[in-house]
Amino acid sequence: MENPLISIIIPTYNRANLIGFTLDSILNQTYGNWECIIINDNSTDNTVKILDQYVKKDLRFKYYNCPETYSKGGNGARNYGFTLSKGYYINWFDDDDVMLNNFLMTMIENFACNTCFVIGSHYLTDINLDNKIIEELKQETFLFKDYLLWKMKFITGSILFKKEFLLNKSLFNEKIVRGQETELFSRLFFKIPNHSYKILNTPLFLYRQHDKSKSSNNLKYIKSFKESQSYIAVEILKKSIQLRDLELFTSYYINLIDSFFRSLENNHRKNAKFIFNNLISFLKFKNRITVIELILLGNIFLLFSRGAYKVEKRWKSIKVKI
Repeated sequence: MENPLISIIIPTYNRANLIGFTLDSILNQTYGNWECIIINDNSTDNTVKILDQYVKKDLRFKYYNCPETYSKGGNGARNYGFTLSKGYYINWFDDDDVMLNNFLMTMIENFACNTCFVIGSHYLTDINLDNKIIEELKQETFLFKDYLLWKMKFITGSILFKKEFLLNKSLFNEKIVRGQETELFSRLFFKIPNHSYKILNTPLFLYRQHDKSKSSNNLKYIKSFKESQSYIAVEILKKSIQLRDLELFTSYYINLIDSFFRSLENNHRKNAKFIFNNLISFLKFKNRITVIELILLGNIFLLFSRGAYKVEKRWKSIKVKI
């Protein structure tokens, strides 16, 4: 197909100070057949005024308010934007990142008939787009495993998808408030053949790092975040069992053990119980002695909402069989 349309979908909320840089970078693309669908998620600053300016400047920009039928937040906005898209290709991009001029052209030139998506690298930058560091993308094993073990670090905006690959698939899980792209990619990448995608170890955009907000969030125990992360870890654990991949299983098993004890420390019984019940179901036919200890001590920990460091350390060190 010659000169196919690319749909760029951008969810936004209160980014009046940054979104102009993002939209300017799209205007400056060397590939011109695109539409940019911006979904405003009830911004309360001057974001809408800025969006009006770009819509008037170039008809390829369109913006919509996210309807109440979609959940608040980026997931609902991304899903709604997809329903409005007309492109042959889809790129979900963030409202604070910046495309390099060759972003779209480089991506589209690397598609073949059987390519479902192309992944590009990026520069990590500070809030001012300075101090650039290249994020290397080198596949060591297979995409699903390397991504989920964080051996390859990329984000939602890193990927250009063929729209037909995404049709009839569940897209962003609107019940999740943390780790949205991890959950989506863990489903899209599972058992995908190597010939179905291409990885470009070439930086194509600037990924802005908001250090202050990230560091402050890391110090807080936010229950909704932890529930999302536990759900994702459980789903990945299920897939690692199907793959019979011990390294992947062990990584997420330890992750869940850690989350179980952190949930107890923070009186987050709902999350602790969710993790506990899933670990029992995973291990009951594989490691019977471990399961007996998990059931006995785990129920005691749940009852009193407290853990024990020595037990936590032992459970993390257990050689798990799958």
